[in-house]
Amino acid sequence: MFLLIIAGGIFFLSSKENDSSFEDLSSEEMRQRIIEERDLAIEKAVEAGDYRCCIHPPCTMCYLEANEWNNFEPGTCVCDDLIAQGKEPCPQCKKGLCQTEIEGACLTNSERSKDE
Repeated sequence: MFLLIIAGGIFFLSSKENDSSFEDLSSEEMRQRIIEERDLAIEKAVEAGDYRCCIHPPCTMCYLEANEWNNFEPGTCVCDDLIAQGKEPCPQCKKGLCQTEIEGACLTNSERSKDE
């Protein structure tokens, strides 16, 4: 039993040494870690039903800031609901949905082929 406690303590300490603190990372490593953690947080919000985005991968704009497209509640997204109501989604979603934009109007692939 005593050896098991010592082995557990050694494992805990060695894993802490390998887990560098955020401030010890380079700016590129920090950026990458922030992106990974943001994406994980969005994934959990999607699973919880709080993030109903209309594009895949989901937008990040609604997660990071309070705005009119998430009812001023950062960490949520209702762009999918807005589209169902005939309203415009956030700019990031709109850009993800639009393949071509002519004079500020979004054209889907089917609309674009009609014009050609």
